[in-house]
Amino acid sequence: MLDFIRNTFQAASPAARTPSTHSNASKGPFDPKQQSDGFMTRVLIVVGTVLCVGLLLWFLWASISILLLSFGSVLFAVLLRAIGRIFCRISSKIPQKLAVTLALLLLIGLITGFVMLAAPRISEQASTLSSNLPAAVNKIESQLEETQWGHYIIDKVRSDASAPNLSRMTGYVGSFLGIVANTVVLLIAGFFLALDPNLYVNGFTRLFPIARRQRAREVVGCVVQQLEGWLLGQFIAMLAVGILTWAGLMLLGIPLALVLGVLTFILDFVPFIGPIVAAVPGVLLAVLQGPEMMLYVGLVYLGVQQVESYVVVPLVQQRTVSVPPVLVLLGALLGGVLGGLPGTIIAMPTLVTFMTLIQELYIKDALGDHQSTDEDK
Repeated sequence: MLDFIRNTFQAASPAARTPSTHSNASKGPFDPKQQSDGFMTRVLIVVGTVLCVGLLLWFLWASISILLLSFGSVLFAVLLRAIGRIFCRISSKIPQKLAVTLALLLLIGLITGFVMLAAPRISEQASTLSSNLPAAVNKIESQLEETQWGHYIIDKVRSDASAPNLSRMTGYVGSFLGIVANTVVLLIAGFFLALDPNLYVNGFTRLFPIARRQRAREVVGCVVQQLEGWLLGQFIAMLAVGILTWAGLMLLGIPLALVLGVLTFILDFVPFIGPIVAAVPGVLLAVLQGPEMMLYVGLVYLGVQQVESYVVVPLVQQRTVSVPPVLVLLGALLGGVLGGLPGTIIAMPTLVTFMTLIQELYIKDALGDHQSTDEDK
C-alpha cells in the first residue's frame, strides 16, 4: 500500500512530469523539424507541379504542327462521315465503311471532274493573269514612287527581293513538299479515322471512370455534330461567295472571272485573311483598265462580303452553328499567332469544339444549367 502511494506521488510530481512534457513538446505540431519537413514537402510539390506544367506547355508548343495536322485529320474524317451518312440514307443496305469509301471517291471524282472540265479555261485565264499582273504591278509601282511613303515601301520590297535566289527557291521547294506531305498524311489519317471511329472513341472514353464513360461518349457525339453543322454552313457560305464573285466580275467584263471566283471560293475558308487575299488579283487586274474599273471590282468584292456577312451567314446559322463575330476574330488571331496560316485555317472549327465542350462540360455538368435559350445560342 505504501509503495502504491509513493509511486503515485512520484508520477504526479513536476520533476517526474518534466521529461514527459519535453518529450511530448518535441513531438507536437510546433516542432521545428516537423515544420521544416512540411514546408520542404510543399515547396517540392509546387516546384514539381510548375515543372510538369511547363514541360507540358513546351511539348504542346513544340508539337503544334502535329496537333494541327491531327485536328485537320479529325475534321476531314467528320466530313467523310457526314457525306457517307447521306449514302446510308439513300440505301440502308450500304455498310458504313463502304459509305465512307464512296464519300472519298465522290470527293476525288468531283475534284477530278472539275479539273478536267475547267482546266482549259482556267489554264488560259491563269496564263493571262500571270502575264497581266506584272504590268499592273509596274503601274502601281510608278504611282507609288510619286509619293515619299510609296518610294520607301518600294525600296523595302526590292531590298527584301534581292535575297539569294537559291536560298529562296530552296525554301519554296521545301515548303511545297511539306504542304504536299502534310496533305497526304491528313487525307490518309482522316480516311482511316472515318472508317472505324468507334475504335478511337472507345480508347478515348476508357481514360475516364466507368461511371463517366457514357457521358464522355455523349460529349464526343455533340462535338462531332457541331463540327458537321459548321462544315455544312461553311460550304454553303463559300459556294455563295464564289458564285457571286464570279457573276459580278463576269458582268463587269473581267476575263478572269472564273479563276477569280474559284480562288475566292477556296480562300473564303480562311476567316478574314482569305477574302482580302482573294481580292488582290482582281483589283490588280482592274488597274490596267483604269481607276473606274478598279473601283467597280473593289465594290464587287466588298458587296459580296457584305452579302455573306449580313444575308448568307445569318440564314445558314439558323440551322447550323452560330459563332459570335468577336470570338471569330479573336480565334483567328490566336490561331495565327500559335500556328501561323494552318492555325488560322482551323481556328473556326477549333473554336466550335471549345464552345461545345464549355457548353456540355461546364454549363451543363458543372453548373447544372440544362436549359437551351436563344440568349445562350
